[in-house]
Amino acid sequence: MASLEAQTRVRLLFDENLPWRVAAALRILQYSVSYVGDEDANPASPLRGSTDMAVLEHAVEVNQIIVTSNLDMILLCAERRQQVIWIDPWGRHLRRVDMVLLVFKNINDWIEQFENTSEPVCLRAMRTKTEILELEEARHRVRNRMGRISRKRAQTKQPRPLGGLLAE
Repeated sequence: MASLEAQTRVRLLFDENLPWRVAAALRILQYSVSYVGDEDANPASPLRGSTDMAVLEHAVEVNQIIVTSNLDMILLCAERRQQVIWIDPWGRHLRRVDMVLLVFKNINDWIEQFENTSEPVCLRAMRTKTEILELEEARHRVRNRMGRISRKRAQTKQPRPLGGLLAE
């Protein structure tokens, strides 16, 4: 387990697309964690519905690492050379209990990895493993993922041929 000093040195900001209760529970366990819309812990915290840029600027200002599954936010962090934790369920929605288990199981390793890196990185947390990505590699993977999502949506929106109904 990470020391109490390490737990408070690495500060995390959970984006609003993740359950705020996970961040609140980590704070009870004395991790330095807040979430978007968390006015109790920090009145200057970005409000729910804030732009990704406003959230990132706040995180930089108060020296926090963003935890998110928002692909646009990951791109923004990569472009701005800011560390980020990418919760990546590979296109499947994580139930709240799965999110809790993923975060609680890995939080100490994440803290240790951030303390042992000299360059900003992206930690990509998947259901069974976490990998460290250089920000450029994270940006590349996110763009590929967004392209696949876009192509899949375009395929499902194409009208189906009416076949024999209107055929001559």
